[in-house]
Amino acid sequence: MGSYTSLFKLKPYIKKCKFWFLGGILGMILCSAIYMPIPYLMGYIIDNILLKHRSYNELYKLIMILALFYILIYVISIYSKKLFIKIENFVVNDIRMSLMDKIIDLPMSFLSKTEKGYVLSRISECSNIGKLFSPTFISVVLTVFDLIFALIMMFALNFKLTIVALFLIPIYYFTVKSSSKHLTESTKILLETSAILSGETYEVLNGIEEIKILNGKETQLIKFKNKIEAVVKSGIKQSKQFLLFVENIALVNNLATLMILLCSGVLILKGELTIGIYTAFATYMGKVVGSTMAFANLGMTLKPVCVSIERIQEFLDLTDENENRPEIIEDSIQTINIKNLSFKYEANGQNIINKLNFIINKGDKLFLKGENGTGKSTLIKIILGLYDPSEGEIFINDKKYSKLDKKSIRKRIGVVSQSIFLFKGSVLENILYGQVDKSKQDIINLIKEYNLGKYIDSFDKGLETEISQNGTGMSGGQTQIIAFLRATIAKKDIIILDEATSNLDKETREVIHGLLKEKDISNIMIVISHQEEGLEFTNKTLCMNK
Repeated sequence: MGSYTSLFKLKPYIKKCKFWFLGGILGMILCSAIYMPIPYLMGYIIDNILLKHRSYNELYKLIMILALFYILIYVISIYSKKLFIKIENFVVNDIRMSLMDKIIDLPMSFLSKTEKGYVLSRISECSNIGKLFSPTFISVVLTVFDLIFALIMMFALNFKLTIVALFLIPIYYFTVKSSSKHLTESTKILLETSAILSGETYEVLNGIEEIKILNGKETQLIKFKNKIEAVVKSGIKQSKQFLLFVENIALVNNLATLMILLCSGVLILKGELTIGIYTAFATYMGKVVGSTMAFANLGMTLKPVCVSIERIQEFLDLTDENENRPEIIEDSIQTINIKNLSFKYEANGQNIINKLNFIINKGDKLFLKGENGTGKSTLIKIILGLYDPSEGEIFINDKKYSKLDKKSIRKRIGVVSQSIFLFKGSVLENILYGQVDKSKQDIINLIKEYNLGKYIDSFDKGLETEISQNGTGMSGGQTQIIAFLRATIAKKDIIILDEATSNLDKETREVIHGLLKEKDISNIMIVISHQEEGLEFTNKTLCMNK
């Protein structure tokens, strides 16, 4: 895992900002080219101006030229790095959008079995990919030009010293390469254990209420401690490898510096080398060593990025829920025909629904009843396309459900479920969620039509009342009123009410039941409830048994 070929998977994202990319690269190459004469000119100043001619005018002139070079490098470098900062943010957010788009389209059969924390850690890995386009990393890649330019100048300054340097470079390279390999392996283990800890943390936060109710603190802390210990163990190992990596580089670097100093000293004593040329050569040698280290160390940065790309690609390559479902429901839904439908969550598990048959036609109001665990809510999820039947078939307007685009079906179904999820935002925004062709005035008109004004007025600021994520702090009745308006505002073909009035007081429940009886809310209505009182308006009953 973590093959460098995975980098090519970023091509579609890079193409969208190719001009920024080319501009940034050209700018950095230009910076390398401008820098190359600087060490030579410094050496020239030492030999020919400070030690020989001692000319103030020439010194001032060359210092001005060097200052001009540095200012040019400064301006071009800032421009280039700004471009790469844009690219970094653009690519990361584009990948994040692609990933979120894919996750939403994945089948519930996959999402329900996958830890949410693990999915979140994959989304967060988009930031790792951003490192690939950071100015720092791009500078490392483009040090190849520093290396080439520096070697050219070194050969021009002194051939013998350059040969010695070329002998030292492979030793330096393989020392860094070997050390970085062990560091990369330990880093990969640390990332994986951290992802598992993230999943455990999310589970604790998501289930905090149940943990309190069941007095599960000790049990949960033991599990959490085990995950933390794994992270600590892998973290210590990674830190040790990093320490060895740094010390190995320091040792080789110091020995290489001594070798160059020895050879240079001999040549200076023989009169074959000047102090100025040695100064320039040492500066170029620093560039060569820096470039060698950067290339040897490149894998340490690239490998985690490649691993992140492949992990994200795993999600992007998953089959979405609309695969091989080309047909679109264009007409309003008139009939639902369920034939021999069976369903089980696990391949080797027991059927939740077994050989179910029934037909619902336009105008029907179906009362779906049965004990807990008989598959009532599961049947609704199948009709909504969240799960596919294990056996049997559903026909919508005599068309096979298995061939129909699920999104086109859901557009025609409104649901008030048992577990209503409210998004962070205003009451109005939650009612209008997913309704691009409806406005605030449409909501106001619907509230008046349904005579639900006093329920909306019970909110502090009416429709503009801000609510927290998932409606924390709101009563069950308030939540159900919002969900009811959200389900009915679009005049769907099918309305499904899954225990939709269970949290309402008697008066409000009677108001809602009156609306369901008198108003033409939809072509087909399906009501799930344990309370039969007030449901006399239904004309069909389906009793589900275990």
